[in-house]
Amino acid sequence: MLAGVFVGNPSRRIRDRLWELLATRIGDGQVILVTPAANEQGWSVLTAGRDRWRPIDFDGLILSARNRH
Repeated sequence: MLAGVFVGNPSRRIRDRLWELLATRIGDGQVILVTPAANEQGWSVLTAGRDRWRPIDFDGLILSARNRH
Protein backbone atom coordinates (compact mmCIF):
# COMPACT_ATOMS: atom_id res chain seq x y z
CA MET A 1 0.00 0.00 0.00
CA LEU A 2 1.28 3.44 -0.89
CA ALA A 3 0.44 6.38 1.34
CA GLY A 4 0.37 9.91 0.02
CA VAL A 5 0.29 13.19 1.86
CA PHE A 6 -0.62 16.31 -0.05
CA VAL A 7 -0.52 19.77 1.49
CA GLY A 8 -1.89 22.87 -0.17
CA ASN A 9 -4.17 25.86 0.10
CA PRO A 10 -6.77 25.43 -2.66
CA SER A 11 -9.84 27.62 -3.05
CA ARG A 12 -13.05 26.40 -1.44
CA ARG A 13 -14.41 25.38 -4.87
CA ILE A 14 -11.35 23.25 -5.66
CA ARG A 15 -11.24 21.78 -2.13
CA ASP A 16 -14.93 20.78 -2.30
CA ARG A 17 -14.45 19.19 -5.73
CA LEU A 18 -11.35 17.29 -4.56
CA TRP A 19 -13.25 16.01 -1.53
CA GLU A 20 -16.16 14.86 -3.69
CA LEU A 21 -13.80 12.91 -5.96
CA LEU A 22 -11.71 11.43 -3.15
CA ALA A 23 -14.62 10.44 -0.91
CA THR A 24 -16.45 8.63 -3.71
CA ARG A 25 -13.40 6.86 -5.17
CA ILE A 26 -11.39 5.88 -2.09
CA GLY A 27 -12.51 2.24 -2.13
CA ASP A 28 -10.77 0.27 0.64
CA GLY A 29 -8.44 3.16 1.44
CA GLN A 30 -8.77 6.11 3.74
CA VAL A 31 -8.81 9.84 3.14
CA ILE A 32 -8.62 12.67 5.67
CA LEU A 33 -9.15 16.33 4.81
CA VAL A 34 -8.28 19.10 7.27
CA THR A 35 -9.91 22.43 6.44
CA PRO A 36 -9.94 25.89 8.03
CA ALA A 37 -12.90 26.48 10.36
CA ALA A 38 -14.26 29.20 12.62
CA ASN A 39 -13.82 27.22 15.86
CA GLU A 40 -11.37 27.17 18.77
CA GLN A 41 -8.89 24.97 16.95
CA GLY A 42 -9.16 26.87 13.68
CA TRP A 43 -9.73 23.69 11.64
CA SER A 44 -12.15 20.85 11.03
CA VAL A 45 -11.72 17.30 9.75
CA LEU A 46 -13.55 15.24 7.14
CA THR A 47 -12.87 11.52 6.76
CA ALA A 48 -13.96 8.85 4.29
CA GLY A 49 -13.12 5.23 3.68
CA ARG A 50 -13.88 1.80 5.07
CA ASP A 51 -11.28 1.56 7.85
CA ARG A 52 -11.07 5.16 8.90
CA TRP A 53 -10.17 7.45 11.71
CA ARG A 54 -13.15 9.53 12.70
CA PRO A 55 -13.23 12.94 14.37
CA ILE A 56 -14.76 13.01 17.86
CA ASP A 57 -15.79 16.25 19.55
CA PHE A 58 -14.53 16.03 23.14
CA ASP A 59 -15.84 19.13 24.91
CA GLY A 60 -14.94 21.38 21.96
CA LEU A 61 -11.62 19.67 21.24
CA ILE A 62 -11.56 17.53 18.09
CA LEU A 63 -9.80 14.19 18.64
CA SER A 64 -9.39 11.24 16.27
CA ALA A 65 -10.69 7.77 17.12
CA ARG A 66 -10.27 4.55 15.23
CA ASN A 67 -13.02 1.95 14.95
CA ARG A 68 -12.39 -1.27 16.85
CA HIS A 69 -12.45 -4.48 14.83
